[in-house]
Amino acid sequence: MNYELLCNFINNGELVIIPTDTVYGIIADATNEEAIRKVYFAKHRSFSKPLIIMVSSIDMLRRYVKDISSVEQKLIEKYWPGRLTILFKKNNEISNLLTNGGEYIGIRLPDNKDLCALMNMLNKPLISTSANISDTMTITDITMLEDELKNNISYIVDGGVLTDLPSTLVKVEDGNIIFLREGELASKIRKDFQ
Repeated sequence: MNYELLCNFINNGELVIIPTDTVYGIIADATNEEAIRKVYFAKHRSFSKPLIIMVSSIDMLRRYVKDISSVEQKLIEKYWPGRLTILFKKNNEISNLLTNGGEYIGIRLPDNKDLCALMNMLNKPLISTSANISDTMTITDITMLEDELKNNISYIVDGGVLTDLPSTLVKVEDGNIIFLREGELASKIRKDFQ
């Protein structure tokens, strides 16, 4: 993967498609409002639907959230890096465009060395959303990409065929774990946190 080239595109507010640890994702600078708008436009996604972001470390996470509860900390220690997205209370470093003005942002630390290396080089989090037009099939092979979407993408990395396994999405409220999307980890988390 050409990190330098990808960094140039992302730093210029452009969109790229790369393999993630789940499916092919549209990746963009989570701190750039122009890039955030481009993601919504490319996907035909309603601004009322929040986007999730990825971080490369707990240090990076702390720069963008208000706090980390003890239950969230246990989830992080056990399941990160991996296919677990946690809703955290965001701080003012996170644009309201990402959350439709809401106070929570979904964040994941991916189990993908390329993505983490890219974020470390950029020193910023990345938007990560499936590389498809909203309400259509997720993309596990770049031959499935729609031309309409590709027209809004500056660069595509072909990583072969991926398995279609979405991340588990949770929110911690009053010490309880609420599952907003089951994904593959839900049953394991239920068992571990009984």
